[in-house]
Amino acid sequence: MEADLKNYDDNERGDPGRHRRPAWPPALRYWRTVPAEEFDDSSKAEVKAFVRGTTTTIPEWRRAIAGDTAAAIAMVIHCKSPDTIGIKVDFAMTVLLACAFDDPAAALVLSIKLRQMPLPARLRKQLATSWVVANMLSSLKRSAPRRKGHGT
Repeated sequence: MEADLKNYDDNERGDPGRHRRPAWPPALRYWRTVPAEEFDDSSKAEVKAFVRGTTTTIPEWRRAIAGDTAAAIAMVIHCKSPDTIGIKVDFAMTVLLACAFDDPAAALVLSIKLRQMPLPARLRKQLATSWVVANMLSSLKRSAPRRKGHGT
């Protein structure tokens, strides 16, 4: 993680005296701005590509970045609610988001953590609810028995 994150601007307070680096990629904000149902294949691929494109020497982060849902959940599950959202929160939640697209457990944890974030109340509720619904729909799809003899 450390090598790639140095290429981005952490000047969140807008200090004009600091050297500006390239802005953080939009994918880092999706977890806190885009409801589950609005993700299409392109935006999912964008998030996954960003996450997979990062590097780190920390084993837990490496597993999470590689798509290990349990590792991604472990990174965020015991974290306290932040007062503000910075790059560390954005990155950890984006890694969890990448897992949530394909794993109902990650979607559920994403919903739980969204409820604890310093976001406007209405947005926080909308985002958290969208991931609970995504979790339920994903679970239903996985548990639905396949019908034999109907169009196959």
